[in-house]
Amino acid sequence: MSSYAVSRPVDNRFLVRERDRQRTRELLAVALAALPPMAVLFAAIWANLETVRLGYQIEHLEKQRETLVEKRRQLLGDEAKASSLVRVEDIARRELGLSDALPGQIILVEDAVAKAATGAAPAGPATLPAPVVLPAPVPAAEGPASPTEEGF
Repeated sequence: MSSYAVSRPVDNRFLVRERDRQRTRELLAVALAALPPMAVLFAAIWANLETVRLGYQIEHLEKQRETLVEKRRQLLGDEAKASSLVRVEDIARRELGLSDALPGQIILVEDAVAKAATGAAPAGPATLPAPVVLPAPVPAAEGPASPTEEGF
């Protein structure tokens, strides 16, 4: 037998691999060269996501605005309905027991001024109706009624 046919086990325990500094530099150069395109890619993705998010936010705000405009329209209609003179007169007649004024109860300010200017005697107390006493309004609990309550 020849020496070529004999196989001997290889003992690599004592081999130490050296670092290939050239290959490390090349790897670092490739990694650093890939950073700017990746940064641009991430910036483009972020801008796209931000655009989509802002689109959803705009859509939400437009729906909210439409809801508020509709609510305002309804409130204006309710205000017009509540302040209509026919409704106010109906409530005054039914709930407050008021009625139409009699001709002697109506005093026009222009007429009183005109009579005083022409020298005619103003209407006396006998022709005037009795004064109407209204209940005092309830003050709002917003703060002191006068500045003297605070000590100024």
